[in-house]
Amino acid sequence: MESQWLKKAFAIWPSTLLFLAGMAAGTLLTLRFFSPASSPAPLSVPSLLQDAHSFLDKGQDGEAEKGYLSVLARDPGNPEALTHLGNVAFRRGEADRALRYYDEALRRDPLYAHALWDKGLALQAKGDHAGAIKAWEAFARLFPPDSSDVVTVKKWIADAQSRLGSTKGVILKPAETLKELSRRSSESVVKDKAAR
Repeated sequence: MESQWLKKAFAIWPSTLLFLAGMAAGTLLTLRFFSPASSPAPLSVPSLLQDAHSFLDKGQDGEAEKGYLSVLARDPGNPEALTHLGNVAFRRGEADRALRYYDEALRRDPLYAHALWDKGLALQAKGDHAGAIKAWEAFARLFPPDSSDVVTVKKWIADAQSRLGSTKGVILKPAETLKELSRRSSESVVKDKAAR
């Protein structure tokens, strides 16, 4: 009798193990199926900047601003994001706000060429010829004297110097100034970094 009981126990044992393993696997699969999906990996700062630049180039200033603010949430003081927020403000006609962004970018990185270029344009548009000259001279010191941007800036400096003390208009009309800001914002900042 005892041997019959042992035979039955040994016959049931593998089935019991298989049943328990199936229950465990089913429970794990059910939990995985009903658990909330993991959120996608957050974009990197360079990806966020690229997306924001794309919006800025398309004239979608609100979306660009959101993108640059997202960059600053991850990398407070990012000079590229600050500079481009300045460009958004300038395009909206908020020159003083734009200048605050440029100054903050330059406080973080005094050699950030893009901020120097754009600050000069904003100052010139406001009629601050001396300030524009100072910003553009700092920009020109960062690159070879025969580079196309330095040649352009030197022309602007000469024009601004001729206007010092004069009540003449600005070097660039607002539309031309915005065109220059857009041109620089669409170019790669690799050039800015390579100059260092």
